[in-house]
Amino acid sequence: MKAESFGLKAVGLLLALAWLAGCGLWGSSRLGPAAAQEARRHLGVPYKPGGVDPRGFDCSGLTYYVYGRLGLELPRSSAEQATVGRKIRRNHLRAGDLVFFATGPGKAVTHVGLYLGGRKFIHAPGRGKTVVVSELDSDYFSRRYHSARRVS
Repeated sequence: MKAESFGLKAVGLLLALAWLAGCGLWGSSRLGPAAAQEARRHLGVPYKPGGVDPRGFDCSGLTYYVYGRLGLELPRSSAEQATVGRKIRRNHLRAGDLVFFATGPGKAVTHVGLYLGGRKFIHAPGRGKTVVVSELDSDYFSRRYHSARRVS
């Protein structure tokens, strides 16, 4: 086989594998549902500023911990997490996608949750509260929705 022919076949194989990975037919497509399942295990855990373990979580600490348990290291803050992975349209969300919100006075990302499916996400909402499941389409969160990223 000529070297140039082999090179073209290798490029074709790599493109096919990349396409399959992007379609969720190959690769880590099971990581998202596993992340959703892991996150549900922490329902009721208290909010703790800077918390990154089951003794207490802040919003990005929960997503950081969940994906870390599955072998994927995310950045620590919600703003940093909003820059990793692939941007996903709101109507294409799948279990395990990170959903971001601008809950402060500006348009900057200040909160993150993990999408569970069925228009629901899990998150650590704030002081005095615990990890809960909320509706993505609730009045509060729909008005503050910023973006979503697929990291799995």
